[in-house]
Amino acid sequence: MTSGPFRGVAFDLDGTLLRSDHSISAEMRSLCSTLAAQGVLLTLISSRPPRSVEQLAHALGIGGPWAALNGALIFGAGGVILDRSPLPERTVQHILARHGRGDSISVNLYSGFDWIVHAMDRRVAAEAEIVGFLPSIDPGFASRPVTEKILLITDAERCAAAQLAQELAAFDEGIAVARSKENYIEITRRAIDKGRALSFIAASRGLSARDMVAAGDGENDIPMLKASGFPIAMGHSPQSLKEVAELIVGSNDDDSLTKAVGRAFGVTSPR
Repeated sequence: MTSGPFRGVAFDLDGTLLRSDHSISAEMRSLCSTLAAQGVLLTLISSRPPRSVEQLAHALGIGGPWAALNGALIFGAGGVILDRSPLPERTVQHILARHGRGDSISVNLYSGFDWIVHAMDRRVAAEAEIVGFLPSIDPGFASRPVTEKILLITDAERCAAAQLAQELAAFDEGIAVARSKENYIEITRRAIDKGRALSFIAASRGLSARDMVAAGDGENDIPMLKASGFPIAMGHSPQSLKEVAELIVGSNDDDSLTKAVGRAFGVTSPR
């Protein structure tokens, strides 16, 4: 068991734990193996769908629980769902009516382990390449499943995401709207975020969120870093995230995060 003040660590994935090519460095793999052997709670808290989170957890040898869909779905080994928080149906209807059939925004519905789109387009194809599997195609979203998260992907060059996020937040006070990337708008139920997920996962092991180190790089990571005992922001993070961090490291490609987490647990990274 670790002898330091922290008992666990939570990683965001894209832009944080994962390098720019979406791989995990050998140094980070080694650190996670060392920490797990010491009894440190390791978890992943991501906006990615659960299938992708689980694949990466298995690649690292990290046992659950983990959180997907920006904290709207918390699950453990074998796909056992521990907590899920669907969006208000009114919000789902509004977004589908306004954006579900256009070609300027890609609408992605996430229901449990299912990822559903109206049609494949270049934005959805790029997301599938990142997460490692293809969505189900449901023209017109005819099935209308219970939905934990909606992801809207805009064209980055149009810089429309910030305005659209503001409009959606104003439409329904019952939802939380945050951006995980400049052109990715993540929509979940109000008060459902990565901070709540961190607290839930920590409590499942008899810990507090304050016992946890947390690292992220996006606007949607702010609640998680605020809840944690040692918040770490990546160097490319927006200023709003850096302001809540206790430590700012470098790039997700330079293993500065690996070294910082290792120091927090008294582990020296190999040269």
